[in-house]
Amino acid sequence: MPVLPTVNIQNGQITNGSLTPGQPFLWANPTNSQVTLRSCGNFCQYDSYVVPANSTLEATMLAVPNTQAYAFVDPAWNTPGMPHIVVSPWPSEKEKEVA
Repeated sequence: MPVLPTVNIQNGQITNGSLTPGQPFLWANPTNSQVTLRSCGNFCQYDSYVVPANSTLEATMLAVPNTQAYAFVDPAWNTPGMPHIVVSPWPSEKEKEVA
């Protein structure tokens, strides 16, 4: 079995090659918590992925990924190819850092 490119969901680092349209890759979750990736449908086969704690999950890039910034529903993640990480449970207003 070939070694697939791996995207670390914690820092976005890609190892073992690069992402290629139409080809599989791995989401890697090095954390101790399950992570849900959402709004991936513009560049991946599925819109949502649940990556188990301390594990990897195979995904496939679309043959023609939409890399335009407007394709991403969350303006904080408008860089092409970046996953959308949802923290669950989301921090309450009291827990959020105030600048």
